[in-house]
Amino acid sequence: MKKWLWYTISCLVFLVIFRTFLLTTYVVDGRSMEPALRDGELAFINVIGDIIHPVETHDIIFFKVNDQTFVKRVVATPHDYVSVHHQYLYVNGERYSEQQADYQELLNINGHNGQVVPEKCYIVLGDNLKESVDSRTFGCVNEHEIMGKVIGHLDLKFNE
Repeated sequence: MKKWLWYTISCLVFLVIFRTFLLTTYVVDGRSMEPALRDGELAFINVIGDIIHPVETHDIIFFKVNDQTFVKRVVATPHDYVSVHHQYLYVNGERYSEQQADYQELLNINGHNGQVVPEKCYIVLGDNLKESVDSRTFGCVNEHEIMGKVIGHLDLKFNE
């Protein structure tokens, strides 16, 4: 009986440590990341991933800005050059997406002038730009606001 109790306690301690320091979950709220992540899906967040692998362009990150939690895609990292031409976003001279949108508020870019992303800042956008509150609204995401990277997801709406 003591072995069973020891194994159970050991497993519980391991799960608490794993859940707290290595991996957490987040239920996606809203349509801003569709089609990559859908409303109601469970996202798995690697909370120590940036220690092993730094945040890169195209990563989907989990972060907090002004006490609100967000999940968005990184489109530009520190030292990238970001510009807007004819409502298209360009990162380091390459068009980021075929989606046209109002990017003018992004880093206060005016016309054809661009800016270099500041140190320890990341530009993030939702995949579904029409439904997204992102860097166009709140600006750069500071490195210390990033809580982890999305490493997978699970659809919790099995009947749909």
